[in-house]
Amino acid sequence: MLATVGVLGTALVLGVPVAFALAAAGLSYILLAGEYPSTFAANLFGALNSTTLLSIPFFILAAEILNRSGGTSRLVRMVDAWLGHNKGGLPVVAVVATAFFSAISGSSVATAAAIGSVMIPEMVARGYDKRFAVGLVATAGGLGILIPPSIPVIVYGMVTEQSIGSLFSATLLPGLLLAATLAAVAYVIGRRSGIEPAPKQSMRERLRRTWSAGGVLFLPVLILGGIFSGQFTPTEASAVASIYALGLAVLQYRVPLRDIPQILSNSAAIAGMILLILAGATLFGYALTVERVPYRVFNFIVALQLEPWQLLGLIMIFFIACGMFLEVISVILIAMPILAPILVEMDINLVHFCVLLIINMELAVISPPIGLNLFVVSATSRVPVVEVFKGTLPFALSIVLVLLVLMYVPVAQILTSGLP
Repeated sequence: MLATVGVLGTALVLGVPVAFALAAAGLSYILLAGEYPSTFAANLFGALNSTTLLSIPFFILAAEILNRSGGTSRLVRMVDAWLGHNKGGLPVVAVVATAFFSAISGSSVATAAAIGSVMIPEMVARGYDKRFAVGLVATAGGLGILIPPSIPVIVYGMVTEQSIGSLFSATLLPGLLLAATLAAVAYVIGRRSGIEPAPKQSMRERLRRTWSAGGVLFLPVLILGGIFSGQFTPTEASAVASIYALGLAVLQYRVPLRDIPQILSNSAAIAGMILLILAGATLFGYALTVERVPYRVFNFIVALQLEPWQLLGLIMIFFIACGMFLEVISVILIAMPILAPILVEMDINLVHFCVLLIINMELAVISPPIGLNLFVVSATSRVPVVEVFKGTLPFALSIVLVLLVLMYVPVAQILTSGLP
């Protein structure tokens, strides 16, 4: 097992993509243990042989279609028409627009890229500090993995065998709470900057922009309303979202049909990366299971005789450390097969724990050296990664505050325990 971990560590240090590093580690164990070669193929196929996984490429496709068709810009302009005239209102517009787009994309990277490409130039043009603008968008982009439909939440549900619907219901309120907290901090900082707001839009103009963005606004209602009302499963919701977004782009936004293949290609590349990581992590998880690593870790933690609240704190610190070096889905796939039995034994609700884990991972996406949102926003805005990270610090403290509240306030724990 040490050799397998060594292969994984070496591959990651050398910069090998996470999916291939995990697969190489799992393959090395199979070879060293003298397993049948078919074990390798069986695990790879088994990891991806799930209808639930179909929701990942479909949600990514829906977000990509709206971003490339101009739907994101329409959404931002609509929110700006209603809120942008307030002093310090434009940063709030960025957070609100991000929250709306998060209810479509399911990805922090897609959300940060889509909103950042529109909001960062606009905030800078109106006089806001560039570090503040990039830090706000990079942090708020993390809402993409918390507000349903979230791709990491779908993966978590598969690994822990929890209902995706219950997980979505549990993450919705914390997502709105975190969005409100980030908006409040952004408003205070924006107001103190002394930047004069844009002129107030007439009611006619507000309604015009709302009508223009109406198709995008309806999509989260369609997705979440359909799931929570039981009309369709998350997988079916993702397919409906893609078809709706495609129809909206072609029929209303007049996207040329020749652009569709490029949209499909970009979406396939992103989805393929995620699914490869899942397959590779399954191979690595096979090695951990055969070597009884979860059982050994379980015995070690039980021997510490920790109270549940102490265990939660320790695990959150562990996840923050992991998130600095691995992206979100990799952390879930590697750690949760080990931790899930321990959490159940300690009587910690796995649905509630999902909320804590995802909020913790929002810190990961803005934490160097691997924080993906830092690099995405840096590339979008041409601001050095270090400057983006510095801009996220005030908002990172807000995430920590929300995380502590949800961890230790009893009412918050009840509200984040999923459907009854």
